[in-house]
Order: sequence, then structure tokens, then C-alpha cells
Amino acid sequence: MRRTRYVRTFWDIFNLIALAALVGVLAGCSDGVSDSDVKFVAAGMPPQFESFRMYSAAPDSGGPVGGYAHPPARLQQGCQAIIRSASGHFRESVILESKSAESFDLDVVRTSSGWTVTSDGLAPPIVNSTGLRTQFTNCVSAIEDKVRAEPEKIE
Repeated sequence: MRRTRYVRTFWDIFNLIALAALVGVLAGCSDGVSDSDVKFVAAGMPPQFESFRMYSAAPDSGGPVGGYAHPPARLQQGCQAIIRSASGHFRESVILESKSAESFDLDVVRTSSGWTVTSDGLAPPIVNSTGLRTQFTNCVSAIEDKVRAEPEKIE
């Protein structure tokens, strides 16, 4: 009996340590955006944006399934914003060719106290601050250009 209790205690402690490690890993997933990048992104958000998202998008190969092998394609940067207009809110998306082999995951949400900037950790921006800032600027500009080209959405 006594041995069973010790074994059970060992597994209880092991499970608690495993749970703590898992929670730590999950909590770290939203990290990955430096304070300076958060400030840069918040300063660059257009006033009509309610939220903004950058994500990795798989390129369309355009070829037949099961065909010959293609060289690895560059990642594409997906960008999406929820935009406030006179008639309500609408979603606008663009897909950009990545100039490098990187794309970034970023979520930006307007709150009552400013902007919340996070990353889910799949492509953390902290790895390449310059690349993040370039892609962010390109994404915001592309969405703004697309909205300007379709003025009926704003009205």
C-alpha cells in the first residue's frame, strides 16, 4: 500500500510539472513581438482600421496535382483588416509575394486604451524586426490602396 501511494504521488508531481510546462509554452506563443515593434505597429495603424492581421499564406502552385516537382515557392504574406466606414464595418484582404523566404504572423486589435499587438508564435516577428516592419508597411499600404480603388466600400 505504501509503495502505491509514493508511485501515485510521483505521477501527480510529474503531471503538475508537465502541465506547468505546457502552460508556459502556450503563454510564450503570444510573445515574440518586441516593445519597439509594438510601438511601430501601433503608430502605423490607420484610424479607420478596427483590427489587422498578418499571416502566412501558401502560394498557389497553379500546376496539376501530382505533377512534376516544382522548386520550393516563396511564402506569401496574407494581410487582412476590419475597416470602419460610414455604412458599417467591412473586411479587406490582400496577398503579397514575400520578398524573402519569410512571412509573419501578427494580430492587432483596437481596444479602448489603444492597440493590442500579439503573435501566435508560428512565425514570430521578433526574429526579424526589419522584415516585420517592411511587410507590415507593405500590407497596410496595399489594403489602403485597394480600399481607395473601391470607394463604394467606404461610403
